[in-house]
Amino acid sequence: MRFVDIPGQQGVKGMLQGGFASGKMAHALLLTGPEGCGKLPLAMAYASLLLCHQPVENDACGVCPACLKVGKLIHPDLHFVFPVINQGGDSEKNSTDHWIQDFRRAFLEQPHMEFENWRLAMNADHRQANISRAECYNILSKLGLSAFEGRYKVVILWLAEFLGDAGNLLLKILEEPPDQTVFILVSAEPEQILMTIRSRVRSIRIGPMDSESIRLALLGMDVQEQRAAMAALACGGNFHRALCMMSEEPFENSVRWTGLMRLAYSGHQSEIIQWVNQNSELGREPLKSLLDYGLHILRECYLYREIQRDPRSLREDEKEFVHKFSPFVSAIALSAMQTALEKAAYRLERNGHIRLVLHNLYFDLQEALVSERRRMAKASAPQARRSTKEAILQFPMP
Repeated sequence: MRFVDIPGQQGVKGMLQGGFASGKMAHALLLTGPEGCGKLPLAMAYASLLLCHQPVENDACGVCPACLKVGKLIHPDLHFVFPVINQGGDSEKNSTDHWIQDFRRAFLEQPHMEFENWRLAMNADHRQANISRAECYNILSKLGLSAFEGRYKVVILWLAEFLGDAGNLLLKILEEPPDQTVFILVSAEPEQILMTIRSRVRSIRIGPMDSESIRLALLGMDVQEQRAAMAALACGGNFHRALCMMSEEPFENSVRWTGLMRLAYSGHQSEIIQWVNQNSELGREPLKSLLDYGLHILRECYLYREIQRDPRSLREDEKEFVHKFSPFVSAIALSAMQTALEKAAYRLERNGHIRLVLHNLYFDLQEALVSERRRMAKASAPQARRSTKEAILQFPMP
């Protein structure tokens, strides 16, 4: 993994590369940002640069023995710490070392993976994951050894918010690490990390990826131009989500979304049970992709209603839905439905019961549409009365 392999994020790349070039590198970094912004790939690219035998233009060469080992996550001076599920009293099974093969497979398959993907790779079900005290002692033991091959020893602590109080064991080594040792902490929720840890690291905030970088990256993967443009706009700067959208048939999302909106508009509560039962089997990531798709279509409806912007990036069946549904997507209705979709996505991320989440989404969307139709009826009533009054006044008296 090299910096050149990561779409966008030029500012963060420049910051990391500049520190390496000047030799004034922080011994402990904390990379934070929303899902899909490239935190873990950036951490890997920085580790590759530190361990590379012959860096080129402040980036790893990608071809030396060290880069090849880092690329396979098997370099002896690259250490990982990440949350794992508790499998009972056997401490060996509750460690990073036990799960490292699964982590390698998951990362190599999807470098932009997030915690939910890792839970699926572990078959976690409803079991909790954490980084234990034993894991912290293990990393302290490893860092007590000299570097095997590279100039540096690098520790990537992925999802550092799972450290909890066990993080206190790392305070001293974070403040005074062994020579040529670099910690790279990665977190989506830095506020959950102990303040004593945050005070000992240099924090770098990473924003969402820009849509143009995502679009170009997808085009480089031979994705159809129209589909790449739609995914780049709909994913909200989340490159992982954009990649998930590429593995799905867009027509299926269209059918599912239009079906849900028609049910919410008509109020057929008996049929929504069938819709929920059919779609609850998709899994959390495809459902989150469906919610992103729905938000994208609603925004197109609003733009068509307000400024008559024709949705050129959509298929003909999607355009037809936008044209017909746009009268019901005012600014107020769009805000209410967006809130409903974001609430459903949040609940899916927090492992909410999928069927309950979908049922609640249906009721929220239905309430938003009912309220909008009432507003439309009130707005049209005065106009109807004016028209009737004008007709009476213009009618010739006998």
